[in-house]
Amino acid sequence: MTAGELQTVREYLGLTTDALAGILGVRPDTVRRWESGRDPIPHRVREEVEEVEAFTASIAGEVVAALHDQATPAVLVYRTDREMHAARPDTAHLTARWWRHVVARAAHEIPGLVIAGAGDIRGRTRGGSARVGDFFVGPGGPSPRSHATP
Repeated sequence: MTAGELQTVREYLGLTTDALAGILGVRPDTVRRWESGRDPIPHRVREEVEEVEAFTASIAGEVVAALHDQATPAVLVYRTDREMHAARPDTAHLTARWWRHVVARAAHEIPGLVIAGAGDIRGRTRGGSARVGDFFVGPGGPSPRSHATP
């Protein structure tokens, strides 16, 4: 994996360097050195990043499947990590930015998708894919390993 490829994939996934570092179990400055080309990227990183890519694609697929047949498909996004983690403690290792990227992917496949911020609706849920009112609120299923909370 090249430095440019790592940075491009990280940004495509909607992850900050801190978030990717947490998932990979390294320090954020290590990711920055890899992306700048200063340090070589270990071979294991490609496999771990591919796991994150596969997980992200899977979650985007879950969103599409959950909302595909809805008369008025709607999904909830979070403005901040704190807001997302308060509503969904099971996502503490993920970022609100990552979730917004998942929703953006799904939006390409769901005509008329309504995307609302957490402040637009009331209610909270815990665990698994769920709905609050008519809003799909988050990922379910297993997640990529996380060595630290980003």
